[in-house]
Amino acid sequence: MFPMLATARIDYCWGGLVDISADRLPHAGQHDGIYFSMGYSGHDTQMSTHIGQVMADVMDGRADRNPWDESEWSAIPGHTGKPWFLPLVGTYYRIKDILY
Repeated sequence: MFPMLATARIDYCWGGLVDISADRLPHAGQHDGIYFSMGYSGHDTQMSTHIGQVMADVMDGRADRNPWDESEWSAIPGHTGKPWFLPLVGTYYRIKDILY
């Protein structure tokens, strides 16, 4: 896909869990005295920094700063428990990378 990178050395590779909400939107607020932010859907760096600043304002008494407070989301239909399918998806893409 990028022939000019054929000899480029890769020093680091990121890997880990990806937090994706069903509606692909971030969610932040407070529940039972615990402040939370989640569902960055692959936009962690930008959104977590921004929402962190917003939630700091919320904790300082400025609840009006949080545009995500009233948003609700439901669970993905049929999905409960540990995401058993993710290792299979990862294996599929690793094989695909090897073959192509």
